[in-house]
Amino acid sequence: MENNKWRKVIDFVLNASGNGEENEDVGDLLFENGDFALGEDTTRQHQGHAIIAAKGDLRESPQAGVHLAEFLNAEGLDIIEVQAEIELQLELDRQTVQKVTLDLTEEGNIQVDAGWEK
Repeated sequence: MENNKWRKVIDFVLNASGNGEENEDVGDLLFENGDFALGEDTTRQHQGHAIIAAKGDLRESPQAGVHLAEFLNAEGLDIIEVQAEIELQLELDRQTVQKVTLDLTEEGNIQVDAGWEK
């Protein structure tokens, strides 16, 4: 079990995989028992959005977003630059960042140890 030193964020949960229902899209709000599903800790979901979003995607924060796809498609990918941009964006979101690690093998994992202080 992970030792969580960060404050939990309760928020609406987005559908990450879809469960086969008609007109259901990945990324839409997830419903349970006829109501919005609330996550116990949606910090990872929030961090994922910050990493995927491009600048200008978020109307209330037009300078927010890493736009990871742009980094991955660029010639001469600089992992340190990507890590620094992720750290910067999370810090601008008032999160405390301990470590960001990128694994650009086939699995393509991004490990983020960050969150809002308790």
